[in-house]
Amino acid sequence: MIKEELTRHEVVPDPNPWLEDKIQSGTVKIYSDRDIVTELGKIYGTSATNMYLTLLQTSCDTFNTGFFEKYYGSMSNIDNLEDVEKFLSVLKACDDGVPSQNGLGEKKTYVLIQMMEILHSNRVYVFCSDDFRARQSIASLTKPVHCISILGVFCKLMKMGHDKSEMQEYYNRLSAFLKNQTEYRVWSASGYQRIRVPIQQVFDDLYDGKFQMLRNGDLQYIK
Repeated sequence: MIKEELTRHEVVPDPNPWLEDKIQSGTVKIYSDRDIVTELGKIYGTSATNMYLTLLQTSCDTFNTGFFEKYYGSMSNIDNLEDVEKFLSVLKACDDGVPSQNGLGEKKTYVLIQMMEILHSNRVYVFCSDDFRARQSIASLTKPVHCISILGVFCKLMKMGHDKSEMQEYYNRLSAFLKNQTEYRVWSASGYQRIRVPIQQVFDDLYDGKFQMLRNGDLQYIK
């Protein structure tokens, strides 16, 4: 699904070759529905498909009441739910019946998030780029998880021991990619408003220890 999304946004240059290279090298792992069922099977055995269905219903109900019943209700009628091939076949048919603008991607993403939480507990971070709404929605879920933004990545790398001079080059590349943007929005120390701060000042303040990273991935000045 991520490949289709990258293609749909018509990003230049095309990021798909880069992504494919990372997948082949093992740096990036893409999870299909089959992969998720397989991972769940390590814990739930033959009940993995039933658990997937539970995660899917939770995801659908979180974003849209009645969505699961409307588009995936037929899955509750599968005779042998433990038959993985049949389960995946019916799931694919249901997926295909969801209109393209109805947010299937975010719902499937939350299924993956729930699976990762089961496997890795409190070590899951969801990268939502610079999409403030997406990060807010993920961070405010019934069982919230940590989000991380582009700026949050630099905060995380700093805490992992990467020094400022090493990261400055990558930060400059990000700034160049954003072209006409000269400021970033960060939260004030009070937490009541987001303020605009010059791009380089954000980086300098980050390495001066003036920020904390919030659950939604935003940076906030420390009081």
